[in-house]
Amino acid sequence: MIAAPEQRAPSRSMTELQNAKSRPRVMFITLAPPENHCGIRLVMHRHLIERNPFELLVVTDATYVTQELPHEQLQLPSAIERLRRTRFHRWAKDFRTLVWPNLPNGQIARLVGKFRPEVILTVGDNAVCGLAWQTAKRFKLPLAGLFLDWFPIMDGYSGHRWTRPLLSARYRRLYSACDLAICTSDGMQEVLGPHPNSHVVYPMPGRHKTNEALPRASVQRNGKFRLVYVGCVEHFYGRMLCSVIERLQADQDIELIVVGPNADWPPRLLELAKARGVYLGFKPAEEAAQVLAGADGLLVVMSFESESRLFMQTSFTTKFLDYSAYGKPIILWGPDYCTPVKVARRDGGALVVDQSGVESLMEAARRIASDQSLRQRLSDEATRLHRGLFNPERLQEILVREVSALVN
Repeated sequence: MIAAPEQRAPSRSMTELQNAKSRPRVMFITLAPPENHCGIRLVMHRHLIERNPFELLVVTDATYVTQELPHEQLQLPSAIERLRRTRFHRWAKDFRTLVWPNLPNGQIARLVGKFRPEVILTVGDNAVCGLAWQTAKRFKLPLAGLFLDWFPIMDGYSGHRWTRPLLSARYRRLYSACDLAICTSDGMQEVLGPHPNSHVVYPMPGRHKTNEALPRASVQRNGKFRLVYVGCVEHFYGRMLCSVIERLQADQDIELIVVGPNADWPPRLLELAKARGVYLGFKPAEEAAQVLAGADGLLVVMSFESESRLFMQTSFTTKFLDYSAYGKPIILWGPDYCTPVKVARRDGGALVVDQSGVESLMEAARRIASDQSLRQRLSDEATRLHRGLFNPERLQEILVREVSALVN
C-alpha cells in the first residue's frame, strides 16, 4: 500500500462534519491501530486520522505501534503472553482467537464507562473483533464492522489450521450481527451474503500530487520500459515478483523496480535484486511517490495460487486505487475471479493479464510500450477511475455518513 503527499482538500461536506461541535464518539477496537505505515493501519489512518471525522478512542492488542498514537493497549493473560514466545505458540494463538474474545474484559468495560462511546467500530479479524462484538452487546451499543480481508485463512493470524473453519464461521456470524457492515470489495459483500445495512467502500487511497508536481526518484534510467511495483513484497506477492525479476535478468526492453518492506525472497535473488537496483526496499511515502512518478507503467499482482482463491475473491488491493492517481498505464496481473480484475473489466483502468505465466505479463508490457494509443487510453481510464469510483472523498463520505447514521 502506498502513502503519497497530500494535494486535495476535503470536500465541503466533510469539512463541515469535521468542524461540528458534536462528532460521533467512536471506540475503535482493532488488531491494527490507524497509523501512516502500511496495510490496514494505513487505510484506517487515512479514514480516521487524516480526516478526523469522529471523536475516537483506539483500543488495540497490536504488539507494535510505529508512531506516537494515543491508544489503549489490551493485554493477554501473562501466561499466554509467555507461551507466545515458546514452541507452544500455536496453542497461545488458539487461546487468543477462540477463548479470549469470549471472556469478560474489565479493561474495555472501564474504558466504555470513561469514554462513553456512541458506536463500537471494529475490523473483522480472528480475535479482537470478538471483544468488540461482546462490548456492543453488553452495553447495547451499535456495532460497525469493517470486513477488509478474510483473516480466518491468513497465515500468521491463527494457530492450528483446524481452527480456520471455526474462525470463518464466526466471521460470517459477526457480519450478520453488525448494525453496519463495510465491505472492502463487491466480492467480499457477495461472499458474505445479504445484509440489511452493507456497503462497499474500496480501500482508502492517499491524497496525491500530480506527476508534474513530483520530482522523479534518482533511479538511473537505461532506456527500458520501466514497470514499478510498490506494496507488499512477501508471501504470494513476493513469489510472483521473484518470477518476474528472474525472467527480466537478461531482457533488453523491460525492467521492474520494486518498493516494499521485508522481502522474504531467496537470499541469492534478493542480493542480486538489491545490487542491480531492482529492489529498493521500504521507502517513505514521499520517496515512494517519486518512484511511481518516474514509471512508464505500474504493476498490480493478485495470486493465482489455489489456496489463496477465497482471499483473492474477497480482498481489494489498495495499490490499484493509489496507482490510478498517477494517470499512468496500469497492468493488473491476476486471475479472472479476483475482484480488481472484475472491476477493471467493468470500468476500465488497467490492462488485465489473467494468465499466470510470466510471458503473458511480458507480452502486455511490450504492447503498452509499443502502442501510444493504448498507453493514452489506459492513462485516461486510470484518471477517470481516480476521479470517480476510486475518489477518496466519495469513499470517505460513505463511511462517515453510515457510521453517523447509527447515532442519529
